Amino acid sequence: MSAMGHLISRFPHRELSIRRLFAHSAEFRAICADYEEALAALQHWETANYDAKAQEYRVFAAELEMEILRMLDLSTEMKP
Repeated sequence: MSAMGHLISRFPHRELSIRRLFAHSAEFRAICADYEEALAALQHWETANYDAKAQEYRVFAAELEMEILRMLDLSTEMKP
């Protein structure tokens, strides 16, 4: 699943905003790519039963989610 797919499944009520911002913001797309990589690394370390590394990526993915939500909030505040 793509980062946008993960975000939409995690925040289905924000789907339209996610799609709009993804289409119009290179910065948002870059953060989404980082989020996708963090989720892939998290899955890898969870599968490998390496809890310390998995926790690092769990925290990183959560931080990226917060940034993504902040960007979504800002983009909806800017709309008339």
